[in-house]
Amino acid sequence: MTPLRAASLTWWLLLSACGARECKLSDPASCPADQTCEVVSGRQTPLCFPPVTLEGRVFDVATKVGIADARVLALDENGAPAGAAAISSQDGAFRLRVTSARTDDTGAFTPRKVVLRAQAKNYLLFPSGARLSLPIDTGAASRSNDAAAFVLKTPQTEVGLDPVSAAAKDLPSVSGGVELSVDQKSVLLVLEGPAGPARTALAAADGAFTFFNVPAGTWRLAGYSRGVNYRAVDVVVQGADVSGVSLEKSTGGTASLSGSVQLVAGANNAGTSVVLVVESTFIEALGRGEVPPGLRAPEAGPPTVTGAFTISGIPDGRYVVLAAFENDDNVRDPDPGISGTQVQRITVSNGAVTGASAPSFKVTAAVGLVSPGRDAVDTTSATPTFTWQAFSNADAWVVRVFDTQGAELWQRPIAEKATTSLVYAGPALTAGRYYQWRITAMRRMAPTSQSEELRGLFVVQN
Repeated sequence: MTPLRAASLTWWLLLSACGARECKLSDPASCPADQTCEVVSGRQTPLCFPPVTLEGRVFDVATKVGIADARVLALDENGAPAGAAAISSQDGAFRLRVTSARTDDTGAFTPRKVVLRAQAKNYLLFPSGARLSLPIDTGAASRSNDAAAFVLKTPQTEVGLDPVSAAAKDLPSVSGGVELSVDQKSVLLVLEGPAGPARTALAAADGAFTFFNVPAGTWRLAGYSRGVNYRAVDVVVQGADVSGVSLEKSTGGTASLSGSVQLVAGANNAGTSVVLVVESTFIEALGRGEVPPGLRAPEAGPPTVTGAFTISGIPDGRYVVLAAFENDDNVRDPDPGISGTQVQRITVSNGAVTGASAPSFKVTAAVGLVSPGRDAVDTTSATPTFTWQAFSNADAWVVRVFDTQGAELWQRPIAEKATTSLVYAGPALTAGRYYQWRITAMRRMAPTSQSEELRGLFVVQN
């Protein structure tokens, strides 16, 4: 028996005889390398357990070749990291530990839903544009024995990244650290500058961050985290990577936003959610953008807002307020002819809110998608057939298709009320690339509902 195997066996025997070992959440080294420190229900002291692990691969969507040195994070429902980042190996493979509260001393864990975020040099950030990251339920993770890690590998842990354009290839990176307290979930970093849309990155548990593929120019770096303000800094990018950028907290106060949601026209009465999106990341055509960790009502759990809501701890910045942003079978009523349907914006400065300081939304039932992309990313031919459910008060439809970066690629009005399917007939779709389709229900020439923002994703078969 090798010394390493003997040591592992000794540890397993000790664990079996004496129970799980106590540890410190702030010190990963307080557990053996193959263990992780987790909170245990009913105990004041955390214990070491085999981890809950996602296994997958990051690859080029065009060539299917694995991407090395990609940074992968699992995020919770608030957009905060659910564990440390994983770096992909030479073949693109990664193993990502997901922090998981334990129900008892045996190591049984409470399942949670997470989404993946991945970035790499010379590739577009995932998710971004029309690319969506769909929830992964860790409850399906399993292990071979009591001392082994819980492992989950699904099609959703296979992450394809889109290459940047030829003009954006081999551009510099910007990296550094952000001041981060142990009680903070994370920080969303936003680079706003002279070339194209804002870039975003999420700070790791130690505050480290990296932006890839940044064009030359002077950029403004700002940080967004619930309950905290940061001093924005200028970052000058020329021909080389920029490192050592530091973002520090300021003493300015944060704000609270209170508003209301009215569920109408068959909306799911279980409720909805409201989020704040950083305005510079908002894509108008898709109706979505980046949400700083914690800027959501309810703050955690499933969508349950049925009336009044409050989001507190809002740092300085400009935001778009979005209701019914998640897959809850509800959408913001899109009819521009009635109140409470417009996209609403606020500005927060020194703890004060201006703009839509008491936003009110009407939320209606979503048009149900059938295929492709109802519940997962579906693979289609180059001429997919879009299918949806009838909507009670619709007398016409509009189908739209968006490319990977969120640009509208094709639009087709349909005058027949009874139509619930359409074959794509727009510009040629590229094999291996991702797209999203959306359907809008029309009534008397005005939109009355639409499909949900986070459905309708498909990839064209190679």
